[in-house]
Amino acid sequence: MESNEIAGYRFKNGRLLETALTHGSYVHEHPGEDVSDLERLEFLGDAVVDLVVAEELFQRFPDSAEGELTTLRARVVSRDALAGVATRLGLPDRVRLGVGEEGSGGRLRPGLGASIFESVIGAIYLEAGFEIARDATLRALHDELEATATAPRKSAKSLLQERAQAEIHGLPVYRVIEERGPEHRRDFVVEVALPGHVAQGSGMSKREAEEAAAAKLLEEAGWA
Repeated sequence: MESNEIAGYRFKNGRLLETALTHGSYVHEHPGEDVSDLERLEFLGDAVVDLVVAEELFQRFPDSAEGELTTLRARVVSRDALAGVATRLGLPDRVRLGVGEEGSGGRLRPGLGASIFESVIGAIYLEAGFEIARDATLRALHDELEATATAPRKSAKSLLQERAQAEIHGLPVYRVIEERGPEHRRDFVVEVALPGHVAQGSGMSKREAEEAAAAKLLEEAGWA
């Protein structure tokens, strides 16, 4: 029997851990079993991981603007980064897959690894609460968070331009779509667009809003 311990946390509810490690393909192929898949736990864990990493980066980089923090968070919680964490924890080897998914190489897909990690964190949160889930997340993502200290500190706009030229051979287009508030406390909303991608950001200057929009598009496109 495999251990109920993951990321330094030992589950008391084995059924909850079983759910966190059960892919939808397994449930689909075993309609007679009383079993649920990991999707709801993944949804919950995604929110927990995002909050924990955002708080950690907020504390680590007190002088960083919103756009830079968003870019750093996107790197730490990217699909590939979380898949790497899941592999270190041995999670892909433990997930229950359907025969078809197994046969098509599903166990090796980064998306699966990321989903399992988030579902496990969601399960820890349900069983033990936020502080324990926070500790488990920080332990698991230690290397990724440490790497942010030496990561290139380019602006989100610069990174987006580089990725856009490399991926789609085009340049992002920015436009102010809204100005809010009094003259002395203006708030700008900027939209940035690329073929197949669009995102918005806000800030107290056009530059700040553009950075926030660029960071958001990088995150949504998986380019951070």
